[in-house]
Amino acid sequence: MAQVLAELLHHRNGFVRKGAALALRVPRRAARAAAGADDYAARPPVLANSFPKSGTHLLDQILEALPNQRNYGEFLSSMTSSFQFRRATDEQSAAALRTAVPGELVRSHLFCEPATADAITATRFVHYFIYRDPRDVALSEAHYYRTINRWHRLHKHFAAAESLEAAIELAIAGLPELTPEIYYPPIGQRFEHYAGWIGRDDVFAVKFSDLTSERQGELLRQMADFYAQRTTADVDAAAIADAMAGSVDPSRSHTYRKGSSGGWQASFTDRHRELFKEHCGDVLVTYGFETDKDW
Repeated sequence: MAQVLAELLHHRNGFVRKGAALALRVPRRAARAAAGADDYAARPPVLANSFPKSGTHLLDQILEALPNQRNYGEFLSSMTSSFQFRRATDEQSAAALRTAVPGELVRSHLFCEPATADAITATRFVHYFIYRDPRDVALSEAHYYRTINRWHRLHKHFAAAESLEAAIELAIAGLPELTPEIYYPPIGQRFEHYAGWIGRDDVFAVKFSDLTSERQGELLRQMADFYAQRTTADVDAAAIADAMAGSVDPSRSHTYRKGSSGGWQASFTDRHRELFKEHCGDVLVTYGFETDKDW
């Protein structure tokens, strides 16, 4: 029964996904009650963390190939629900992380904040973080909030945009004037909330563009090794990497649209470029998306 519910977590119908996650709370509580320190050491929980619209489901599918993983449908975010879309506190995120079960795969959009980082360490999470060129993220959000997720609180703002071009402008500039009622600052600020995960020794941070390139095999081996070094169990890292390579299936992503890199180049106008440079500062150069500001 639990396996059937786990499969429903990937259903395209949001109500089905939420229902499956709700039903899985009972076995999750039982598993947590029975867990000891040795269980966390041998089967550490795994965190599939991401900058939104950066390949969350790709990372999720890859990490499902890790041995003895259990998916209870937990999704943690530094934002409240999509119906409210306000900023949650660091302490709320930390408390949720500490409830993880040995071997649990938890997906998340978590800001890099002190209490959150401490909770990840204390709960022995193996932490993976995926991020993407913020220009592609802005384009993806313009499509997603405007036409795909009609239940999201941002939908009415994007639907009111008179064109896709206007929606992209909104995704870049954000809605800072609505803070704290809605928390959607400019794209550069949104990225910086997550950027602290990049470069940490206790986080495997990977660019979406690299993970979907000819480097994928090399990166999957590194991801498998990263896990193997953080479990007391005897695992075959090479076999894990092979399983990861076979686990990717875009059709299982309910938010999948195109999944490419560099699509912004065909959609950005001169106005978009100007806005982006205004609102994103040095982010593109600092994190290796550009070598200078002359793009």
